[in-house]
Amino acid sequence: MSARMRNQMGSRRTDSKVGKVLRKLTSVTENITKVVNQGNRNSDLDCYSEVFKRVVAAKPPVYLGKEDPDSLENWSWEFDKLFDVINCPSELRVNNGVYYLREEADLQWAQRKDELLKKQNFGWDEFKEALREKFYPSYLRKQKCMEFTNLRIGNMSINEYYNKFIELMRFVPEVVSSETIKA
Repeated sequence: MSARMRNQMGSRRTDSKVGKVLRKLTSVTENITKVVNQGNRNSDLDCYSEVFKRVVAAKPPVYLGKEDPDSLENWSWEFDKLFDVINCPSELRVNNGVYYLREEADLQWAQRKDELLKKQNFGWDEFKEALREKFYPSYLRKQKCMEFTNLRIGNMSINEYYNKFIELMRFVPEVVSSETIKA
């Protein structure tokens, strides 16, 4: 056997060994990637459970789904504050809020959930608006708007008037859209 043939055969064996080593390294790398990705999923789960624990610890109110704009806006306001305080990621707000729906509100969510979640960019603000559409109908919106626009100081003290103004203002954000208009 010539030296040239021995070199080619040795080269093939080396190529074969290198190929095996490369395949092994690729397999090891894929396994490491899988483990890392599973760790990330567990990390996400830990984050979700930590946020949920913080929400539960705050003992937020439940919303029953009555045609009562005060209870809906109070519920919404409490969750807005809570989510800000616990630094709740935007993608977790709807799931945490839904947990605190009861009775009619819970049934409404169950019926519309799939439809709403299919909407592009559906998030906390869109969720609150969907609740308002159902439980804060237009006739109540008009009633609150009229109450706000007809608000007069009358026999109230300045503090009482101010408190009533602030209370009603949240029901008509489109009427009081800027600081200038509020003044």
